[in-house]
Amino acid sequence: MKHIFTPSGWLLINKPEGIESFGVIRELKFRYKFSKIGFAGTLDPLASGLLLIAINKATKLISKMHLKNKTYQVRIFFGAETKTQDIEGRYINYQHPSHTKDKRLEILKKFIGTYQQKIPIFSAHKIKGKNFYELARKEEAQEEKYKQVNIDSLKILKQSNNYLDVNIECETGFYVRSFAEEFSKSLGDMGMAMNIIRTKIGDFNLSDSLDFENILDFSHINDLDSRIITIYSGRHPG
Repeated sequence: MKHIFTPSGWLLINKPEGIESFGVIRELKFRYKFSKIGFAGTLDPLASGLLLIAINKATKLISKMHLKNKTYQVRIFFGAETKTQDIEGRYINYQHPSHTKDKRLEILKKFIGTYQQKIPIFSAHKIKGKNFYELARKEEAQEEKYKQVNIDSLKILKQSNNYLDVNIECETGFYVRSFAEEFSKSLGDMGMAMNIIRTKIGDFNLSDSLDFENILDFSHINDLDSRIITIYSGRHPG
């Protein structure tokens, strides 16, 4: 018989690559019984990092939490292009990088602020009730769509001739994969996203999260209860 979990609050999970955000929810629902459960801000299967799980009454705050700013780290790999803008897609072009490292900082500065970002065809964005990725998999023609996004800061973490690691602080709705491609094209080259990691949502940090694998080791409901950030304790972001 499943344990009934009654507290309400946030559970911070470090989602690994290779599992969907809904997969984390399914694992929790397999072990425990909740009145309600959901998450604020999905992560693609190839992305890892902070996944914010709302439990019971905290689900009422998902829409508010979804609007919080987010921080990502991404490796941009230069010299190739795929349909999905990441390493999982079919390679469609190759080109040896020709830009200089000095140019990277110059171009990065131009992306800070508000601009119109192209919505990737492999995304959950909907048109006429269908997700973009559903249409893309069927190879149905899609009209290019753009949305306004905002970057608060960009910081170079590490780089070589073939890649660039960047820390991105941005507002909600930002597409990291699209940025990797846009930035590469602005350099006069081609590139794609690798190793996308979400490190922060609002005031919640990845460093305070629980590794997804540790959920599998929970043997009692108290193991879960001890990791909940309750919505009434004053410990949650305003």
